[in-house]
Amino acid sequence: MLVYRDAQMLDVAGPLEIFSRASRFVHERGGGTPPYRVEIVAKQAGPVAMSSGLEMVAARAIDEIDRVDTLLIAGGIGFAEAMADGELVPWVARQAKIARRTAAVCTGSFLLAAAGLLENRKVTTHWAYCDRLARAEPRCEVAADAIFVRDGALYSSAGVTAGMDLALALVEEDLGPALALMVAQALVMYVRRPGGQTQFSRQLEAQQRDDRFGRLHLWMMENLAATLRVEDLARQAGMSPRHFARCFSDRMGRTPADYLARLRLDHARRRIEDGGGNLKEVARSSGFGTEQTMRRAFLRELGIAPADYRERFVR
Repeated sequence: MLVYRDAQMLDVAGPLEIFSRASRFVHERGGGTPPYRVEIVAKQAGPVAMSSGLEMVAARAIDEIDRVDTLLIAGGIGFAEAMADGELVPWVARQAKIARRTAAVCTGSFLLAAAGLLENRKVTTHWAYCDRLARAEPRCEVAADAIFVRDGALYSSAGVTAGMDLALALVEEDLGPALALMVAQALVMYVRRPGGQTQFSRQLEAQQRDDRFGRLHLWMMENLAATLRVEDLARQAGMSPRHFARCFSDRMGRTPADYLARLRLDHARRRIEDGGGNLKEVARSSGFGTEQTMRRAFLRELGIAPADYRERFVR
């Protein structure tokens, strides 16, 4: 795992815990030599300050590394400085040519771009940086909704905890689905989480706004069970329906109807996760009206039916 100043600690610790736990399970089951040996490296050996203020200790400097099986690159707010490093970036480029696979977590994808590794490749990163990555390397395809992406021997993940999803997928590749499931269960996470990362982006931005759309978002959340038409939303925002629909789509990245459907879906997911009520009641309180309408929304957006979603979450 390559780290640098102001990298994100969870980008490092999360994925490495996946590999460590997999090795432990193999050893406990009498599998002989642990399949993974993890190591943190940096431009120089020794303590490296993370963005949290804590330090990670790099066991070796990059110029001590000949070849690795899997190169992981952490993300974090220090990625821009790392991209401009005249020693770090060429090293990433060289290692990516000889490693079995190279993976970037979160904004670690920007180091792949700086190393010239993303031309004509599919990649992802944290939802808040997808547009910036597309500008940094216009020749790549940025999968803005993906939790993680594999393009040949090149892997990338969305932000922070998505690095654990990516690491778990690598474990499944190496050691099979049964062991990956054991690791997921031990760490209380999905083997494959439903939905994509855009569910975390526009709505979170709206909740942070102190403008008419931020206030409208809160009002919509309080009135999901009601029949909400564009005219109702426009009236609440103090705008004409046509002007409202145009401004809303420009600011929020979705039509009012699509945005409302996403709020209802998120509300239904939370109710199911909390074990609140039967599916018919969840559908009613979320504004779907019928259980069948809610089921179609779950299948369309998450690729899983509400009953199956409940089976995964509620114990």
